[in-house]
Amino acid sequence: MTDCKGCSATVHVSSEEIAQLFGETLRIRNVKLTTEEEYDRRMSVCQSCEAYQFGTTCRWCGCLMAVKAKLSAANCPAPQGSKW
Repeated sequence: MTDCKGCSATVHVSSEEIAQLFGETLRIRNVKLTTEEEYDRRMSVCQSCEAYQFGTTCRWCGCLMAVKAKLSAANCPAPQGSKW
C-alpha cells in the first residue's frame, strides 16, 4: 500500500516536490525554521527510525519529515516520546 491513509494521495514524493511544498508553506505563513545543523540531526534520527517509510514519511503522523524537521517548533511524533 503506497497511498496515505488520510488523503488517498501517494506517499511517494520526490525531493523536488518536497522543496515546492515547503516553499509554498514559507510564502503563506511566517514560519520559524531550525538551523541547518539541527535539521541534519533530526533527519539523521528519522532516517534511522523504523517508522520512517518510503524515504519521506513518518508512519506515526503521516508527515513529510523533510518538511517537518525544518520547523523549529515541531517534534518527533513517536508515541513512546519524541526522538528530537
